[in-house]
Amino acid sequence: MSKYIAQARKLRKVIETAMTSVDDITVCDAAELLPTLKGNGELIPAGTRINVNGKVMKATVDLWDTEENHPDKAETLWKVLNYKNGERIIPEVISAEEAFAKGELGYWKDTLYKSLYDANVWNPEQFMAGWEIVNVVET
Repeated sequence: MSKYIAQARKLRKVIETAMTSVDDITVCDAAELLPTLKGNGELIPAGTRINVNGKVMKATVDLWDTEENHPDKAETLWKVLNYKNGERIIPEVISAEEAFAKGELGYWKDTLYKSLYDANVWNPEQFMAGWEIVNVVET
């Protein structure tokens, strides 16, 4: 193993450790710096954030790093953290728990919207009257 690979691995551990102190909103802009699951059976404490195909997932309970506990197979054990530029990404389906408050901002596709209602559980395509366009983001 070259010394550069060894140095890179050492730096990777430092970066992953530093990411534990970054808040949920900020960490979503750097999912690639989070660890991934390894399937090695190790304990994953509740609150641990990981990178799953570029998405930030947060363990909702203590669990083991096994195939059956992977987010693709055990969705209820994980919460998806969806933020872009400090604002939530509006989900396709919004549960009551995820409802947007009046005045809360959220991204739908490449547009930033403001919710016009409390407990808003509709995305802009379902009920545009519940949202006001704030800014169209160029990609």
